[in-house]
Amino acid sequence: MVLTNQEFLDKLDQEIGVQPETKDLMRLQAAMQDLLFDAMAGDMVLEILPATVAPVPTAAAWTRNVTIKLKNAAGVVHSWFNDVIVTRLSIANTSTAGTATIVTTTLTMVNGEATIVVSGDAAAWLNSETDTLTVADLSIMGYTVTGGTSVETFTT
Repeated sequence: MVLTNQEFLDKLDQEIGVQPETKDLMRLQAAMQDLLFDAMAGDMVLEILPATVAPVPTAAAWTRNVTIKLKNAAGVVHSWFNDVIVTRLSIANTSTAGTATIVTTTLTMVNGEATIVVSGDAAAWLNSETDTLTVADLSIMGYTVTGGTSVETFTT
């Protein structure tokens, strides 16, 4: 007899004599299996936060964090995913004086999430100038996961 994860969880709730800690671990395993089933079906999307940000123009050095999450369509993070993905990041800017940088072009995902630090040098970042972090499309489990951008536009 094959059960769905939900049927398994329903039966687990009816069982007596199973320690609560054991039930919690079994629930966690069922949730991870659901995420893996989603991934095997190609249900993976990238969320890049913030997608846009609008700081005031500055002449000071600055930094900002960009969070990248691998999720399913329902918005649940694929917390099983841990991998280092090389050369998937790039940075560009339209500043006439400043330069935006990232420390690495490698995306290191831990529990389905990564944080990238974008920084700008101490130069005149003027109104309407931008920096754009780009995450290229990823190949995960043979599926293409569409990348995206995080754009910072200096605004007065």
